[in-house]
Amino acid sequence: MNNNGHHRRHFEFAEYRLNPHERLLTKNEKRVALTPRILDLLIVLVEHDGELVTKEALLDSIWADNFVEEGNISRAVSTLRKNLGTQANGSDFIETVPKLGYRFVAPVVEGTDDVAIPTPANGTSVGSRKILLAGGLIAFLMITGLGIFFWHRQSMETAKLLLIDPSAAIRLTDDPKHDTIPRWTEDGRLRFWRIDGKTRHAESLIMNADGTDQTKVRDSIGTWSPDGSKVIFTKVGDDKGPYLANSDGSNEVALPFLRANFDWSADSTKIVYQARTEDKSAEIFIYSLDTAKKVNVTNHPAFDADPSFSPDGKQIAFASGRDGNTEIYLMNSDGTNVRRLTNHPAWDNHPVFSPDGTQIAFPSDRENENSNVFLMNTDGTNIRRLTDWPTNETVEPGCWSPDGTRIAFFSDRDGNDDIFVIGAEVEQPGLVLADEANNISYPSYSPDATKIVYQAELPDKTGEVRILDLVTKQSRFVVKTQNVDVAPTFSPDGTKIVFQNKLGSNTEICLIDLNGSGLQNLTNNAARDGAPSFSPDGSRIVFSTNRDGNSGKYNLYMMNADGSDQRLIYSAPDGMSGSAVWSPDGMSVLFANDFAMDGNFEIFRIAAEKTGTAERLTFRPRADDTPAISPDGRRIAFSSNTDGNWEVYIMNADGTAQLRLTRNPANDGMPHFSPDGKKIIFSSDRSGKHAIYEIEIPR
Repeated sequence: MNNNGHHRRHFEFAEYRLNPHERLLTKNEKRVALTPRILDLLIVLVEHDGELVTKEALLDSIWADNFVEEGNISRAVSTLRKNLGTQANGSDFIETVPKLGYRFVAPVVEGTDDVAIPTPANGTSVGSRKILLAGGLIAFLMITGLGIFFWHRQSMETAKLLLIDPSAAIRLTDDPKHDTIPRWTEDGRLRFWRIDGKTRHAESLIMNADGTDQTKVRDSIGTWSPDGSKVIFTKVGDDKGPYLANSDGSNEVALPFLRANFDWSADSTKIVYQARTEDKSAEIFIYSLDTAKKVNVTNHPAFDADPSFSPDGKQIAFASGRDGNTEIYLMNSDGTNVRRLTNHPAWDNHPVFSPDGTQIAFPSDRENENSNVFLMNTDGTNIRRLTDWPTNETVEPGCWSPDGTRIAFFSDRDGNDDIFVIGAEVEQPGLVLADEANNISYPSYSPDATKIVYQAELPDKTGEVRILDLVTKQSRFVVKTQNVDVAPTFSPDGTKIVFQNKLGSNTEICLIDLNGSGLQNLTNNAARDGAPSFSPDGSRIVFSTNRDGNSGKYNLYMMNADGSDQRLIYSAPDGMSGSAVWSPDGMSVLFANDFAMDGNFEIFRIAAEKTGTAERLTFRPRADDTPAISPDGRRIAFSSNTDGNWEVYIMNADGTAQLRLTRNPANDGMPHFSPDGKKIIFSSDRSGKHAIYEIEIPR
């Protein structure tokens, strides 16, 4: 082989071929989707073909960065066995050696491949060219709301977290001392306190999100600001604190209050805290770092405690006994508009907002007379229990991971306090349809709820429109498409499918019968037309296009169902419009647009047949996209990456009462309501490839 290449090993067994370097397992030349940890397990076993691999060796090589038990190995092996099936003779590929480990027993043939290293002719790296090409593609796809979830690649850390059972609590610390008050950092690590129960000596530590690399930071307890620039701390042997300093210890000043339960504002400029007053009750104060002044925001004779800021700093959640029992309350940050969220004879306390501001976590002893972690909406509705142990679990400000998918808490289940993390997705979606070989996405129901139309991404990067029959549970092919992202939806009468497809050199709006016949090009325009949506009566179609002289700017157009009378209905001066859908009454159109020029897409509404300004419904960081409207017109579902990864949200039709429905490190999006309005179907890559899931809508 010449100097422009190298050798790579591969292994073949039964119908399988394993390429460790590419991290690829194929069966009869079709990709087999395995999670990263399960693939690691297979590689180790196959590389030691016929040899015993002990449990200790597997823990060291695969789970070296996690605190796990042997049960994790057995569950992983069981999952791998299910994925591989059995050999031709009916026996397993993997043999269990009781009390010792496992052995790969299928015959394995090892080979090598010659792999050439490409040299770019123009001096530009291959990676750079891919980025440049992807930039133009993503720009359009973000506009139309199509395919946005295929290009987002999880970090290695997030990929590991995908392997954690979302419903299981994972123990991170195991020390004879008490580990408490975990707080996430912006880079996804955890700060916490370690306290000696006998000497009461305390210190501050930081660790990775999986519990590894536990490192002492300060020989006293400290609480860092969200941006990491400041720290509030006490000094060993000093009862005058707390003190405020820069994170490096410089510019130390004494704070004018005693250390008590408190929280930082998200912008690190304010501190909300509880303090005893002269009558020995407790009030809630806000201290401003800019002015060095404090303000009492409760001024109530009852005991008010455990305050925490909302992400935007406009509200404060707190616990109060003002109505005779300790409950959770919410108020504006100036102390106005106090309202009660919980109403239970138990002790509800320590409320903490989720990073997206749509839910609150809090501990309560309302069940089994011990403290568990609960979640509720910010209006006090839909209270659900997250932990269910016969011990005491507590959350504090900073307990939510930055992406809102996990909650860190401390528990005394093993005698002393230890830190655990648990997935925050209480109501887990159910899998509707998966394809081992292909990504499938953009699902939507037929009007009679008997079918789902969706798009499939094939290995050659072409696509297919398919229909899943919900009665027979069988999928069938409708039409081959030149591009992957086609956004298929049913016509209101359920007899046709409208979608976008690249015909020749540009994308057009197409219509086709359910059996794949009668394909029509409705737009026939040299511009790029996409994201079509039928009006409720089936007479009109709204779509996005860049046909108005600026190829980088997309406006909303409308046409009759036969493609006639194509006309502009909305154009923002500088923004781009797409992902349009109709309201059930046909009077308005919802769409995503970035014309606010604040760097993110938001959800807007316009009148369908009248000119005028657009009504903005969301005001959130990053992107809100792909809106869908419930059949009764009362609620809107949409996709958002506010917390870093794409999730499904729901809100009232006027933009109020926003709630995050999914909380998973994977990418969830492209929501669509069921015809009865009780469920939302969406696409997610939480199982490795994009598949179709369904979640019930909380009432």
